[in-house]
This record gives sequence, C-alpha cells and structure tokens, in this order.
Amino acid sequence: MSAHTSANLLRPNLNSSDPHFLERSTNSRQFHQGSINFLEASQRRNESSRSKNAQESDDDPLLGDESESTASFGRSTMFYNQRQQLRTSLKNFFMTPFEKYTARGRVPWKLIFHVLKLLSLTMLLLLFGQDKFQLRTVLNAYTNNLGSLLIKDYSFDSDRTSELPGGPIVHRRFEIAESASHSLVNYFNLTRSAAGIFGFNKDNNNQTVLPDLCVTSFINTTVDVEQWQFSFDEKMSTNCLKVDCRNLTRLECKRLVVEMLPESYAGFISLKTTFQIRTIFLSVKARPKCVLLFASHMLRNEVMSGAIVSEFQLTFEEVECSNSSTYTPQDGLIGIRESSGQIIIDCIVLVLSLITGFLVLKKMRATLKLYLETRNFYIFHYDRKLTWSETCSFISGWDFFNIVAEVVTITGIVFKINLDTNADSHLDITAVLIGSAVAINWIAALRFLSFDKGYYILVLTLSVATPNILRLMICILAIYVGYVLCGWVVFAPYTYKFASIGQTVDTLFAMINGDEILDSFMQVTGSSSLLSVFSKVYFYSFIVLFIYVVLSVMISLIGEAMIVAQSAVRTGMGHWLIEGDVFPELSLGWKHEESPEPPQQSGQDITAPQNRL
Repeated sequence: MSAHTSANLLRPNLNSSDPHFLERSTNSRQFHQGSINFLEASQRRNESSRSKNAQESDDDPLLGDESESTASFGRSTMFYNQRQQLRTSLKNFFMTPFEKYTARGRVPWKLIFHVLKLLSLTMLLLLFGQDKFQLRTVLNAYTNNLGSLLIKDYSFDSDRTSELPGGPIVHRRFEIAESASHSLVNYFNLTRSAAGIFGFNKDNNNQTVLPDLCVTSFINTTVDVEQWQFSFDEKMSTNCLKVDCRNLTRLECKRLVVEMLPESYAGFISLKTTFQIRTIFLSVKARPKCVLLFASHMLRNEVMSGAIVSEFQLTFEEVECSNSSTYTPQDGLIGIRESSGQIIIDCIVLVLSLITGFLVLKKMRATLKLYLETRNFYIFHYDRKLTWSETCSFISGWDFFNIVAEVVTITGIVFKINLDTNADSHLDITAVLIGSAVAINWIAALRFLSFDKGYYILVLTLSVATPNILRLMICILAIYVGYVLCGWVVFAPYTYKFASIGQTVDTLFAMINGDEILDSFMQVTGSSSLLSVFSKVYFYSFIVLFIYVVLSVMISLIGEAMIVAQSAVRTGMGHWLIEGDVFPELSLGWKHEESPEPPQQSGQDITAPQNRL
C-alpha cells in the first residue's frame, strides 16, 4: 500500500452519505487532537527531566551525563586527596611525642633538648643555691658581729616594734647622741678591737672613706604644749656631715653629734650613720670573695611619739680581688664552683634554651599554617567556618607556657652571667629568675607524660576543673574583700596581724588553713565588751563560711573534674576533653574508624560535599 493510499484511508471522507458520518467525523477529530496534546506533554516532560538531570550533574560530581563523568570523577578524586592530606596532618598534629616516635620513628628533639636543658639548669641552680645560702649565712653572721661591735646594747628581740635588728628603744634626748657617738667611736677602733677580718674602705686617693652622719627633721617646727600652740611645717630637711672621730675622745665625738641635732626635738625624724667596711669571705669548699660591706645605724622617731627605735642593717657588694691573690682548692671538684666553671654551665643552659625556644616557635608557626589550611578547606568545600571547639583544638597552652619558660630562663641566665663576671649585686633578682625558671621548666615537663593518660591525670583534672574554680573564685573574692576591709578597720589598732590591708589578707588566708586562729582570738577579744562580741561574730562566721563551705565546694568541684578526666581517659577522649566531636567531616575524632576508600568511577562518594571547583 502506498503512502498516498494510507493517507487517504486516514483522511475522513467528507462526501460520504452515511448517516453516522458526522458523529464519526467528530470523534476522529477529538482523537487526533488528543494525540497531539499527549505528544506535546511528553516532550515537555522529557525536556524538564533533561534539565533536572543537567542541574543534578552540576551539583554532584559523580552524577551526570556520560560525557561529564570523567571530569566529575577527577574533581571527586582531587577532593578526596585534599581531604586525606588534611586528615593525616591533623592526626599527626594531635599525636604525642611518644605516638609520633611509635608511628613514624620521628625523633622527639624537643623532648631531648628539654631534658638536657632541665638537667643542666637544675645543676646550675644547685650550685647557685649553695653559694647563695652560704653567702647569706656568712652575711647574717657578719650582721650579728658588726652589730655587737658598733651598736650599743645590740640584741635580737622578737617583741621589738622594729622589724630590723638593732639596739634598744631609747626615750631620752641624751641617749640619741650617746648611741650615735658610740657607733662612730667603735667604728674607728674596728681594725684594732674586732676579731674578724675588717678594714676601712679607701677612695681613689687611697684615703679612708669617712662615715656619713645624716639628720632628717621638719623645718621651722616649734611646739608649746602648755599654751596649746604649735608651728608645724611639713617640709623636711636632711643635713649630712662626714665625721672623723679618730683623734677625738668619746665626749668630743658626742658633741659633734649634738651639734647636728635640731634645737627642737619636736621636729626630729631620724638620725642615720653609714659605714663602709672591707672584708674577705673565707670558707672551705668555696672560692674566697672580696666584699664591700655597707653598714647603717638608724635612730628613727617612731610615729613622732618620742620612742626612738634603733635599727641596724647590713648590705654587701662583691668586688674584684687583686690579681696577686692565690687560691688552692682542697680537691679538684671545687673548680666547678669557680666563676669560670659556672659560666660554662651558664652558656650551655643558654644555648639549650635558645634551641628549645626556636623549636617551640617553629611548632607554633606550623600550627598557624595548619589552622589556616583547615579553615580554608572547610570554607571552600563545606561552606562553613570552624567551630569554637575546633579552633581551640589548635591552641596549645603548653606552647605559650614553654615560651614563658624560655624567656624567664634566658633572662635569669643573663643576670647569672653578669653576676659571675662583673660581681654585680643583683643577687636577689638573679635568684628569683633562676628559681622561677627551674620551677616553670619542671612543670613544662609534664607535657611529655601525655603518652600515658594515667600519669597525665593531674593536668587533665586541672584543665576540666579550672573554669568552674575560676567562677567560684570570683564569688569568693567579693566576700573575702569584705572581710578583709572590715577586719582591717576594726582590729588594726589592737594587733599587728591586722595593721595593714596586706597583713590582714595574709592573716585571713592563714586562718583558712587553720593557722593564727587562737592567737587572733586572744589579741582582740579582751579590748572591750563590744569588740569582744564583734570579734566572735567576725571570726566564727569567717571560719564557718570559708573552711566548712568554700573549701568543701572547691574539693567537690575538683573531685567531679577528676571523675570526668578518668572517664575521658578510659574512653580515649584524653586528647581534647571537648564535649562532642571535632572535625566530623574528616572522621578524625576518637569515635570514628579509618577514612573510607576513595570513590570509584561508577559509584558515588557520599562524603563529598558540594564542589565549587
């Protein structure tokens, strides 16, 4: 059958005389129009399906047309490689030195250098501490000796008003000049009468340095008690004089002192005599030291009451001995205590501190680089910023602690070298720096115990308990300050334990630990009936609140923190102790297994996010 014939068969016959022709013709047209509508709807659905598939192909690199599958697979593989590289870097970052050595055989250089520095620094402290203790012992002995030689009726009396040793408290005018002249006369007889090794200090002209006599008083001050009149000027003046009593009798020397005193004793503040004495510290198992002693005798008018307090103080300055001096030690080991031997140890510690400081800074730089890479990876691939917990996981308190340790150590070593070479007098500053450096470095060594969380439990407990303890301390501080101020203003006139705000703070802190309770009660309860009642309420409430309540709450907080830390150690959460997980997209936490296999070309990577490449 030809196409024309087929078309004619399908075409309706308009000339037919069939009575049902109109009905069949109408039905045929409706069927034809329905077929056209069905084909158009099918075409629209196909176009919509292709458009949707094309959009899904753009969103997911593993879906799409066959022509784009190769490019999508390449993008997914590149994402997987970046993810695996970042995951490996983060795992290495959170490893302990022991884990790094076990997994990769990486030598823990920071641990090695830290141990070497710790041992050498401890050895340096032992030698320095022994020298300082011996020097302080000798200085105390010289203080007692010179005090007995120079000060009239010199004694150590624990009940004295003055905090420094000296003579008795004098109350008469002639005793002021007599006490000062006694010191001057005995000073010039020191080389003849003293059993110790003493000599006068010389100036550049090889002349004896004379003692200084200084009197401080209020100017233009007069008082007439009988008439209730006074003339008082708060301006003070200090007059000093070089006194030479070598060729004078004791009475003539006393007259020189009287001439220096003000006419009106109402304006008298203090009288100070300063001496410079040479000596040499000789002792077994220590190199002799040439020392210049500065002795001062002060007569101080206590709170302008007429009770003249006699104080004696001795300081020293180590000077270089003559080149002609010789020293023969008892054994060969004494050489390590000499300046040259200690300088060698100082230099070793200084070099090790610089090396460990450089390694810590290098690690902090690598940590910053890893943080930036992780942040950019999450922003680009996961369209989110790092959470606070994830950001805090890059912050290591040990690194900042080590930086502080290196700064304190290097500063202390510099002072120590200066002390050994220049015989400087910064002994106390050097001792504080060296002692702090050793303490901080020993505490920093706790970081290397993290390979076993059982040994690391103290640090983990403190890390958990610290936030709660700080919140508790803020509440306690307000209550403690109130008790301090109240105790100071009420009890200061009756006991030295509350004489100042600082002493009040120390006294109340000692009471929290169980000290000073009975003595404080006895000193303030007998003053008056009102004060007796108030002191009982004050001390009882303070003891109940701080010993029974505050300490119990603090102990409970630490106990709860230790339970959390032990639970974290058992479950493997000891690295961070963060509630929940960090970096869940990288399967990095302790709850996750190893990373899934890389995506295959015929499959779909369910971990791949929306790719923006």
